[in-house]
Amino acid sequence: MPVPTPSSVLEHAAAAVESDGRAVLCHVVRTEGSTPGKPGWKLVVRGDGSAYGNLGGGAFEALVKTDAAARLGGGTGTGTSSASAEIKRYYFTETAVKGEPTGMVCGGLAEVLLEVMVAPPVLLVCGGGPVGQALARAGDLAGFQVLVAEDRPEFRDPALFPEATRTVEVDRDWSGDFLAPWTGRELHAAVVTRCWETDTAALAGIVGQAPPGLAYLGLMGSRRKVERVLAELELRDVPIADFDLHAPIGLPIGGDTPGEIAISILAEVLQERHAARGDEETPTHPEPEVSHA
Repeated sequence: MPVPTPSSVLEHAAAAVESDGRAVLCHVVRTEGSTPGKPGWKLVVRGDGSAYGNLGGGAFEALVKTDAAARLGGGTGTGTSSASAEIKRYYFTETAVKGEPTGMVCGGLAEVLLEVMVAPPVLLVCGGGPVGQALARAGDLAGFQVLVAEDRPEFRDPALFPEATRTVEVDRDWSGDFLAPWTGRELHAAVVTRCWETDTAALAGIVGQAPPGLAYLGLMGSRRKVERVLAELELRDVPIADFDLHAPIGLPIGGDTPGEIAISILAEVLQERHAARGDEETPTHPEPEVSHA
């Protein structure tokens, strides 16, 4: 089997982040003396412990994989790591005063950048009508990966949405595993379809798949409409009570245009997301530090 090229490792890293929400890219950035790996060699580690790439093999590569997996922990892309990026030093000796001894006897050292790559959260917009289109634009601006689900082809037209928007076709009953490619991702779902029947179907479809990364679920409509949808879900034995449903959706900021409704929805999504993450201030992005563990 050929040695993976740096470009193929990066391709695998992108695919891992897309499907799992998080992965660690391990990159040899500096070496001294005799080492099994060289600067520029790369390896990507996924949450399930699998890896792709090459750092030189042996005990050194095994240690890097273990350190990378520890930064991912368990669960979906909603989790956080202790550090987004760290340069760790590994000594190819049986003992070391600073850094991580590998038990190898090459005599050199390698510094490896361990970078936790996190995919953007997914904003699932159920319904491609005027509110859905406005919400897609707002979500794109806020840094979400926007996914629009619709049963009507004319409302899946890419021209209606920001360039990076993904669209997914569903039937009128919203049956099937339409969320399958994103089950490992942090997911925020806003149900803004055209009528109470399709609202009911969309909610049933989401609840039936029970995506583990579902962090927000909201339903647009009047209180009377919400009551009708909830009653119908109960008749269908859909366990909607097991989910924290925001209905009516959005913060009460006033206004009833599609743009104003979209802003109120996204404001609530962001408020809930940052509260769940425990964010108290604007995050900073410090430079990676060299670890001498």
